[in-house]
Amino acid sequence: MRKLYRPRLWLTIGWLLIATVFTASLLPIPPAPIALPTHFDKWQHITAYFVLSAWFAQIYPFGTKLLLYSGGFFVMGALLEVLQGLTDYRSADAYDLAANTLGLALGLASSFTILSRVLSRVEHYFPKPSKPAGAM
Repeated sequence: MRKLYRPRLWLTIGWLLIATVFTASLLPIPPAPIALPTHFDKWQHITAYFVLSAWFAQIYPFGTKLLLYSGGFFVMGALLEVLQGLTDYRSADAYDLAANTLGLALGLASSFTILSRVLSRVEHYFPKPSKPAGAM
């Protein structure tokens, strides 16, 4: 894990992002107020899975833990496609899974860029949490 002052906060936010993607993938799609470009949903998949993997790349350096999370996100995306296919208001699409995978790869690649340090830079603008009484 990277040196962060508030790792539990960042992990909690990460798990909320996972829950958001999971929920949004299974809810019925509301009608769009305007006509969306063709394949707009693929950009949504790329963005969602990029955010997930890039978020966890800020918490964990590139290595086993980050690869396990990314593998879990891939499995989650495949499971969500199967679950969508079981509903009468969504459909499974192999291209969605491909878009998820592209987003994951881009998020993993971000672990080698300055994007992997956004949370640590954000933390420097806030005071370090004080240690609990009696802690060494």
